[in-house]
Amino acid sequence: MTTIAKLMGAGVPATQAQCTNAGQPFLNQTAAGTNQATAYAVTSDFVVFGTVAASTGARLPAQNAVSMTALAGDIYIVVNGGANALAIFPPVGGNFITLAANASVSLPAGKTADLYCLGNNVWAASIGG
Repeated sequence: MTTIAKLMGAGVPATQAQCTNAGQPFLNQTAAGTNQATAYAVTSDFVVFGTVAASTGARLPAQNAVSMTALAGDIYIVVNGGANALAIFPPVGGNFITLAANASVSLPAGKTADLYCLGNNVWAASIGG
């Protein structure tokens, strides 16, 4: 569910919810770090990377993160507009289903990932076009 839909579900009028910057893409971001600890911290539910150097990545928010909290049912969209594959890490201690804790998934250049929070810092990734 998008941030705008969540606002409307909480009783915020649709016109007011759509006037927020929630759910708007963070454009031209730069991937950072070569591991989970130093990767770009995702703080929006829609991030578009314009620069992705080799071996750099992004880290999804934790269920109890201060700046952005990921709860069961949340969907994050990550677009790789860079020239290299983007490593997407779960929050520290979290995992993507079927992968070991803290292991990343790879988002090829020019592709989009829909990342689903299943709760308790467990994620599922759908890598598409």
